[in-house]
Amino acid sequence: MRLKSLEYVEIGDILGKPVYDDKCQLLLAKEVKLTLNYIERLKKANIQCIYIEDELSEGLEPTNVVSDELKIRSVSAVKTVFKDISERKGNNYNVKDINSIKNVVDEMMRVIYDNPETLYHMTELMGTDMYTYNHSAEVAVLSMLVAKRMKLSENFIQKIGVGAILHDIGKMQIPGEVLNKVNPLEKEEVKLVKEHVQFGYDMLKDNDFISPISRQIVLLHHEKLNGEGYPYHLSGDQIPIHVRIVTMCDIFNAISSNRAYKDRLNADEALELIRTEAVYELDRDIYYHLLKVVNIYPVGTLVQLSTGDVAIVIKENVDAQTRPVVQIIREKKRAEQLDLMDYLTVFITKTIEM
Repeated sequence: MRLKSLEYVEIGDILGKPVYDDKCQLLLAKEVKLTLNYIERLKKANIQCIYIEDELSEGLEPTNVVSDELKIRSVSAVKTVFKDISERKGNNYNVKDINSIKNVVDEMMRVIYDNPETLYHMTELMGTDMYTYNHSAEVAVLSMLVAKRMKLSENFIQKIGVGAILHDIGKMQIPGEVLNKVNPLEKEEVKLVKEHVQFGYDMLKDNDFISPISRQIVLLHHEKLNGEGYPYHLSGDQIPIHVRIVTMCDIFNAISSNRAYKDRLNADEALELIRTEAVYELDRDIYYHLLKVVNIYPVGTLVQLSTGDVAIVIKENVDAQTRPVVQIIREKKRAEQLDLMDYLTVFITKTIEM
């Protein structure tokens, strides 16, 4: 199984994972053979990538911390809570389904603790219309993984997870045409989008079921260490550690996700962008913990090597993620195997599609 952008998908390709619509309902089942009609249906649902089964990736299956089933349940819970809040009038916000969010976070935590060696990678199961809800669930998983790697307490990690899963709830007060605008935002639109942190905090500030730590994440997750963030232009140690964790994971997931107005970066590209362009904005120690939990080259990823050869990743190396085990591809078939830990002069130059 491997991930394939929809622009590369062909009639006859076999779905490796199910695809869901904007109601979290099954759109196309696993093992469906794609027809022109099915491909058009995927495009209409704004699906950008799908998993396919083919001869090249036969027997390969990327593993993730969170199962597809838990992922869909978590996205559905986020959507329900967000929609509930958006439909309320005035300022009388009360998250009636907050227990469903806490239950999802608790289940995520159990999975994380039961699978300590499993790395994170984002699973593409739905379209860009579900971005805000999907992003919230992904940021929660990633934030808890990083927090666990930093050896924070389980109680603290649970509060980080709740804050992370709710961090963008204020965006429900921003018109969709602004959030998904393809062209650059006008000055007033930028100002409006930035207000989502205050909107979100106001929604939750009187809810006794949500920890002040979680609420602080909602309010401050766009603050930057150099003081150039918002809403208060905090800097350095003024920004709590739990906020810095979610900020890092929020940015990483945002730039490695498909959006209505931009294509995603691969994990290696996203990590390099953060390393080079956000060095004074984000916590470097947290960045190094992020590196340890993100699956940079999941099984099934197509890569180009420094030798010029194209290869497919067949096994990750948890201790040296940039040096997985790969198989060279010759004439669209897997050929000789290379453990990049044994060939230190050979390295991956980029991920590719075909």
